[in-house]
Amino acid sequence: MVANRGYQSTGTKTRLRLIDAAAELLAEEGSPAITARRVAGHADLKPQLVHYYFRSMEELVVTVFQRSSAIYFRLHDEALSSPRPLQALWALNSAVPEAKRILEFGALSKQYPLLREEMRKAGASFRALQIEAIEKVYAQRGITAPDISAPVLATLMSAAARSLVIESQVGLDKAHAETRDSIVRYLAQIEGGEVHTLDV
Repeated sequence: MVANRGYQSTGTKTRLRLIDAAAELLAEEGSPAITARRVAGHADLKPQLVHYYFRSMEELVVTVFQRSSAIYFRLHDEALSSPRPLQALWALNSAVPEAKRILEFGALSKQYPLLREEMRKAGASFRALQIEAIEKVYAQRGITAPDISAPVLATLMSAAARSLVIESQVGLDKAHAETRDSIVRYLAQIEGGEVHTLDV
């Protein structure tokens, strides 16, 4: 049996079109739209090409996640390099497109174990960087016994941002504005009192 060389053709235009199509469908219609037929149709290609360039739908989904994660890493790095990294990080995690994308990948991870593992590794890496950033702010501000430890604060920021996005998707926004304002002001107090946000 002749080996399918499409698997190694990582830079071909057709393969990239399929990756783009899957990413667009995920953003526009969510995880149920990620099928070989729908992805190929969105890219204006034949469904067989999905299986030519990817060993499975799982491999395609993992590839889309890896690209999305790389983009997020750049934004994440910019946030942590900003004058007020904690507030910038909160703004990034609260951005609906980014947060919604993670929720859709989460839904797909129930079906694809390799995606679940990729998400675990990426999440652990981002969490470690966030904890390090919070600890750095604490040290710079001379906070030796914080009310909330760095690991707990990093977890709470991520969980709160994700929860607000989930609720907003179903039209539940009771106290959302007040919650965001309270979190931003708390982070501003930690970072020196100046309220700062990041456009993402």
